Amino acid sequence: MSECMNDTKEKLKDKAVSIIFDLITDIPDSLHNPSNTPEDRVKLLVQQASIKSAAISATLSIPAGFTGILTAIPDIAAIWRIQAQLVADIAATYGKLALLSREAMVWCLFRHSAASLLRDLAVRTGSRIVVQKLSATALRKIVEKIGIKISSTFVSKSLLRAIPAIGAIGNGAYAYYDTTEVGKTAITYFKALVDQEAQEESESKEESPENHE
Repeated sequence: MSECMNDTKEKLKDKAVSIIFDLITDIPDSLHNPSNTPEDRVKLLVQQASIKSAAISATLSIPAGFTGILTAIPDIAAIWRIQAQLVADIAATYGKLALLSREAMVWCLFRHSAASLLRDLAVRTGSRIVVQKLSATALRKIVEKIGIKISSTFVSKSLLRAIPAIGAIGNGAYAYYDTTEVGKTAITYFKALVDQEAQEESESKEESPENHE
């Protein structure tokens, strides 16, 4: 059983890493336009994405046993794609889609669930959040660590998930929570960028020679 579990964890980790890398390499575009009052719109976007994720997750049907967990990967990928699109839509609503880098996407998607692995990725100075630019190798190492964490957590919950009724309710509830947290992180990040820009513009106007005449 232990050998089977370890093999399943390794396969799950590899699949998770591959999917995450695809997501952050091909960052989705958005149909949303910048808004001068984005708060209500982004809250609605988060709610819609969370409900959609919960609905997909609740329909998961994972066969009993550790190896059956691997069949759920396409469905998990679908939820991650919803979350990645949510991050892009929030960025677009704040007018900051051009600043949605691979590193920012990783931070928004996994900051709430893997904070200890991402502590060196983002630095907070006052109200500003600065996401560090990483090499492809460094970024892959972080994604691999996230993959290990995801695989361990997923396998540990496999017995519960294998029970259809309980698993469906639990999966749906967690997907809703998970997507909501992704949305909160994205809102915090892009709102901080907007606030920082507004502050810099205000300081620039105060320092303008015209204001000292």
